[in-house]
Amino acid sequence: MQTFSEKVKQELVQYKYENSSTKAILSSFLTNNLIISFDINGEVWEIKSQALSTIKLIDTFFKHLYSVKQTLSYTSINKLNSHRTYKLSLVGNFKQITNDLELNINYPKNILKKTIDQRAYLVGAFLSGGSISSIDKSIYHLEIRSTKINYLRLIQKILEKFHISISLLKRKSNYVLYIKKSADVSDFLKIIGANHSMYELEDKVIARDYYTNIQRLNNLDMANLHKSSLAGFVQIKMIKQIRHTKEFQSQPDKFKFYCSIRLQNPHSSLSEIVSIFKNKYKIQITRTGINHYVLKIKELFTLVNKHCN
Repeated sequence: MQTFSEKVKQELVQYKYENSSTKAILSSFLTNNLIISFDINGEVWEIKSQALSTIKLIDTFFKHLYSVKQTLSYTSINKLNSHRTYKLSLVGNFKQITNDLELNINYPKNILKKTIDQRAYLVGAFLSGGSISSIDKSIYHLEIRSTKINYLRLIQKILEKFHISISLLKRKSNYVLYIKKSADVSDFLKIIGANHSMYELEDKVIARDYYTNIQRLNNLDMANLHKSSLAGFVQIKMIKQIRHTKEFQSQPDKFKFYCSIRLQNPHSSLSEIVSIFKNKYKIQITRTGINHYVLKIKELFTLVNKHCN
């Protein structure tokens, strides 16, 4: 089954990029994911990925921009994660490519001249080392990994221009930029142009928030019900102790009628007792009036117990 990270990358590789954005993606991707080796013919560039669509995109960019010799190969399926690793090997005028893409510069100012190209540079970062946790979980987590701390600091600087705060930490031999707020993850997806993925994430967040609020309201209703029930049983205990006393008998009929209704409805709230008065017995009484009776029960209970002591 395709992960959410894979969905995002699949969406990104299907996008039609302008020529300058193509260079920005390639510059970012190579900075983070280029392996340089040598064989009998000289220098060879290698790019690896578990996503064939990503390798094909980089291959297309090279064909469009430069004169290079390309070879695509892949490993057998890894038993641990059921994925192959695809490798694109390149031979060509690497000095020209390095200068054109500003690969040896900490801040490639020509590559990042326009905002659209800064966005594209972030696309390259996500394609080369990005991942997002499953959006079916309650905690959302986006990260970009690299062995090059200066590269990630550049990504961090670009994201700050888009008002996204992202943390940088070291994890074993790698460095990691990570975002934990769902709103920032959504903004990142919007910046890199993964709009369908952004909408899917926001739908999940809205659905989860709705469910959480419903649960919270249900819990509140249960708490209120428990509170009303507890209050009702306390009143019933008091009523049973005072109803045969002369102090109780001297009270108005409406008060004694309330006590009778409370004995029959131990779980009901004050508002529900008001409704019983109105709908069942056609007696108009306010919640304030009911509360007055509750206070009178407590007063009589205290008085009776004082006399007993």
